[in-house]
Amino acid sequence: MGEGDRSRLCEFSARLRSDDPEVVLDALDDYLSAQAATRWGVDNPYTSLDSEVLFAARELLGRAPIGPGHVSALAVMWHLAEEEDADVIADVLDGTPDAEVRATALLAASTALTASEEPNRRLLALITAMVLDENLDAQTRKDAVQALEDLDLPEIEHLMVRLADSAEEELQVRAVSWLAAPLRLRVHRELVRRVVECWPEDVGGEAGHLRREVLDGFHSTYWTDTEPDDPALRKAHEELRFPSGDEECLRAFATLLHSDDPVAVGIALDHFESSRGLTRVLKDRQQAEDYLPEVLCRAREVLRRPLPPAEVSALNLLRTQPPEHGDADLLLEVLSRTRSDAVRQEALWVVHGLLDGVKVRDERLVGAVRDLLAEPSVGFAVKETAIRVLADGLGADADPVLLRALRECEPRVQAHAAYFLVNTGGLDRHRAVLEDAADSWGDQPPSRPWGSNPIDLILGSPHSVHWKGHRLTDPDLARAHRRLRAPTMDDSYHEALRTLLNSGDPAAVGIALDHWWSPDGAVRRGGEQTREPEKALVADRVREILRQPPPPESRGTHRLEPRYLSALSALDVLAADDPTLLAEIVKTAGSDHLRERVLDTVETVVANTGTVDRRLGEALGNIACDGGVPVRDRARALELLGDAGSDFVPLLLRATRCPEPAVQAAAAWGLLGVGAENHRDLVEKLIESWPVDDAPWEVTRVRDRFDPAGP
Repeated sequence: MGEGDRSRLCEFSARLRSDDPEVVLDALDDYLSAQAATRWGVDNPYTSLDSEVLFAARELLGRAPIGPGHVSALAVMWHLAEEEDADVIADVLDGTPDAEVRATALLAASTALTASEEPNRRLLALITAMVLDENLDAQTRKDAVQALEDLDLPEIEHLMVRLADSAEEELQVRAVSWLAAPLRLRVHRELVRRVVECWPEDVGGEAGHLRREVLDGFHSTYWTDTEPDDPALRKAHEELRFPSGDEECLRAFATLLHSDDPVAVGIALDHFESSRGLTRVLKDRQQAEDYLPEVLCRAREVLRRPLPPAEVSALNLLRTQPPEHGDADLLLEVLSRTRSDAVRQEALWVVHGLLDGVKVRDERLVGAVRDLLAEPSVGFAVKETAIRVLADGLGADADPVLLRALRECEPRVQAHAAYFLVNTGGLDRHRAVLEDAADSWGDQPPSRPWGSNPIDLILGSPHSVHWKGHRLTDPDLARAHRRLRAPTMDDSYHEALRTLLNSGDPAAVGIALDHWWSPDGAVRRGGEQTREPEKALVADRVREILRQPPPPESRGTHRLEPRYLSALSALDVLAADDPTLLAEIVKTAGSDHLRERVLDTVETVVANTGTVDRRLGEALGNIACDGGVPVRDRARALELLGDAGSDFVPLLLRATRCPEPAVQAAAAWGLLGVGAENHRDLVEKLIESWPVDDAPWEVTRVRDRFDPAGP
């Protein structure tokens, strides 16, 4: 533990021992915040002081009266309560009407009750009374039930049986959930079944899940729409799903496992493999584990005989177990004869276990998996799994097979082959082939393996920001763009950037601007200094683009073309260090919409610096008095001048002589910001001249702040 950590723990410990309850509460809240963060895999730094934290919570709860401030202490007890805390928690429940305190106390009670071999009878009685108290709201009663759910006591069982017939739906669902646990269901199945059969067939949420579990149980993994033909086997299946006892359940399992019916055998294998099957319903789970050698022998026998279609269940079981000698031969037989993609899929996962991490791999298995990629009748999911098996098991040695898939298979398979080639370092070995494949897919990849875009993995990212999906047709420009996407930084990066910026191609220039300004572009590859060599060239292109008016077909809309968006984004980066550029673009913006966006940049600069450059201020003043500019932009320019302080009072005074009330009022607002007394007479005269009805909001704002009738 470092010195800083020790110091923090000492400070925290001192706060826990403070005589000030508020200080203690703050410390407990810090503990709870740290505890909440553990769900993201972060350790609670205060756990070494758990005993002190619990002591502080106890001390706080011992101070009367109990109130909302004790929620933190009770929340701590939810995490740390011990058997001795039951009485103080009972005191809280017995004395507080506060809903939040009571809800948190019930959480703490659940921890205290389960912390002892013999639960505190007073606390147990209090919570039971709350469950049955129909004068309490449904949520409180539900919270009370949940506080008891981890207890396995006769009185809790009696309570849950009573609640199963409750008219309160949420209480009934909680009770059924408790009674439907596998071992309890042996005793209460008829009651639980009767209750859930009264629920609507389409009921959702937890009730819907319970209804399916109680009525259907765990049928199987692969045979949910099928039943054995033999009535005796169907009866055994019913016993396996809803056993009356361990002995009966195991007898039914053995009956299914050793039958000649492939469906029955498959169901038995599914029940052994699934966490929802045999181990869940047996009281003594060791009895299921004792069956493992017999079950594995039967699974391999199913594959050897063969006994289709039980093969899929047998393979699903074998994939979870260590391989044995002879499994390779067995899998080769299965893969050579089956026409089922489901069987192929499970067989491939068993092959995965045979190839992964071995010093000497079986080349016959490699060949069998490779052949699946070339077989037209094999589905995409199987081919995707085959690619993964080869890549995981062979690493770079899988290159020939994956490259063949990249050249010959359907595009979705190509995307997965490319993904695994890149993951095994194949981009350095086969860059040209992979880049050709990425180019052939166009704007979007045919598939996104595990959410990844294989085009970006191959060519690099970002493509751009405002030009995504656009392809440069000129080979030299396309090559330069590809260089920008590569993750490395050297002179060739700057050469490529200049090639695009000087190309005269709007898309190429826009892509270059995006790479220059975006944090994921040049900066990610070489830091802030990477922008410097092309900074002046970028500024020139921004000037050129933003002074160009939009085409006629886009006028009147608020949608800007990508070239403007790229230039505006670059301007955001340039503006703070180049007020001259910003002033120039404010004056020469090619459209009202562009000017509006440029003013956004000005606003950001003013907010960050608190000042306005003289040249920029003059440009804003000229806009404010330009009758050809929309009033909203003129008023906004004046707002920005007003935010800059007293330096631009002459420009604000000039704007008060404009004929538009909204412009006058925006200028007046700026003058008020630099001192109302200096311009009181002028503002009073302006207010008298402005309309009263349907006045612009700028006028109303000034009137509300500056009352000429006031002192």
